[in-house]
Amino acid sequence: MASRGEPLWKPEDLSPEKLLPQCRDGSLHLGRIAGDPVATIVLQWEDRVFWPEAASGESAFFHRLAVRRRVAGTGVARELVDWAEARAREAGRHYLRLDCSAAHPGLARYYEALGFERHSHGSVGPWHFLRYQKRLRVDSLA
Repeated sequence: MASRGEPLWKPEDLSPEKLLPQCRDGSLHLGRIAGDPVATIVLQWEDRVFWPEAASGESAFFHRLAVRRRVAGTGVARELVDWAEARAREAGRHYLRLDCSAAHPGLARYYEALGFERHSHGSVGPWHFLRYQKRLRVDSLA
């Protein structure tokens, strides 16, 4: 997207200093093909910035889904979202939620195609975003 003049993030948002805390707390995950890192996703159990009203323990949230261009369109992104959904279900969460830039309607269509429903929109500072969620079926252990 950056090569098309539509970057999702600023380079400083992806610096080692910004990503290291997510590496340390275990929320940053890599997708690999034959050991080669080809994708990334951040899976969090709370998101007080974009979902401040969400009840604690109710949802899982994913951010920074990114795929190397050479594997774009192969289903890698969908596999990572499916992986996040499975982790959320295993943790007993009822929703998998995300936010994406309101300036990129293609992203909104992509998430809708994955079964996410538009929840709302908002802004944090100058950033305008859409919020999406997918209701998860959580199996009872009883």
